[in-house]
Amino acid sequence: MIELDRNAPLPLADQLVEAVRYEIGAGRYRPGVRLPSTRALADQVGISFHTVRKAYQRLAEEGLVDVRRGGGYVVVERQALSRSERLERGAGVVEEALHKLVGLGLSDDEVDYVVEEGLQFFERPGAARTLLFAAAYRELAESGAEQAGAALQERVGAALLSDVGEAEALDGLVVPLPDLRAARRARPEAEIVGAVVTYPLDVLERVARLMAPEALGLVTRGADAVAPLSDELRARTGFAGDVLGLPVDADRRQVEAVVRGASLVLYTPQARRRVRPVLQHHETPSAEIAPRIAPESLARIRDVLGV
Repeated sequence: MIELDRNAPLPLADQLVEAVRYEIGAGRYRPGVRLPSTRALADQVGISFHTVRKAYQRLAEEGLVDVRRGGGYVVVERQALSRSERLERGAGVVEEALHKLVGLGLSDDEVDYVVEEGLQFFERPGAARTLLFAAAYRELAESGAEQAGAALQERVGAALLSDVGEAEALDGLVVPLPDLRAARRARPEAEIVGAVVTYPLDVLERVARLMAPEALGLVTRGADAVAPLSDELRARTGFAGDVLGLPVDADRRQVEAVVRGASLVLYTPQARRRVRPVLQHHETPSAEIAPRIAPESLARIRDVLGV
């Protein structure tokens, strides 16, 4: 139940925005669910419905809810933040909270105690399930696990398809749709969902526009991603030219050679931090190629594996 503190320095509308944002993030209000009407929520928390409407409009501006004519405010599907983005934003929240705790006069031991108490409060009841997103290479598995975990509001691990058969206990498995048959052979007893994995359309179009003898540069974090991602890009775009691919931990001179020799350089999110400093010294066009689980597949994951 949402509760507001009238004595807090934060305005009631801002408190309500944070409270509803938390309820959405915690999974109480899932995509497609209509939020309580402004008057109903106003009566529940004891504030003006104008204040509730102001908070809802803020959430709509943030892209968390959608205004439906005659249907109120509905929670929408949102793109999961990358791990680096989540960590960066989370670090800012933690820093702000620590400043407030220190400002209240808490000692280091008392801060540790408060944090531990809070973590215990947020622990989910019941035994944790073993859920995996498995793919042919580690970077895709990690990205898929992040997005599936955000959809389920539950931890989803990342695994290689070649290792799926070795997992001791498996409550649920998500794999790219083309790998569904192989996953079912490896784990016939598991609940398995095949997910459609997409890539940014504008990036795929840029690859499709490349003409011989233009070459495509591809920089990934791990060497295991180069071949399967190259094949995927060729299949999706019809590109038949050379792909200059290598992992980002290769010698810097090799990365620079790829950048110089390519007409377009693509890099995975996990390679972003290492490759961007190199790209800054060259004029070669570049773009991030980030896999995304299709919205209908996220809905399917929730339907089959949600609790």
